[in-house]
Amino acid sequence: MKTYSLKDIKIAVINEDLEKLKELSKKEPFFSSLDEVKEILSYIDLAKKMLKKEKLKLFKEMQEIKKLKQFNQKEIKNGINFKI
Repeated sequence: MKTYSLKDIKIAVINEDLEKLKELSKKEPFFSSLDEVKEILSYIDLAKKMLKKEKLKLFKEMQEIKKLKQFNQKEIKNGINFKI
């Protein structure tokens, strides 16, 4: 299986690179010391927090789109009944 290093996950998290994190999630971490393991785990935790934040942001955007769609459908119905 392919591996990634501490440097790889650091760069992805610092740059908030979701595509790179997705790519790294398919790989195993490679480390050479217990300290690296701890640091990789802390960056994995930061990545999880970042993904949760992104998920919430997307959820809010989807709710807004849903509201706009409902409003638009209502206005289309009302528009048909307009008298000039």
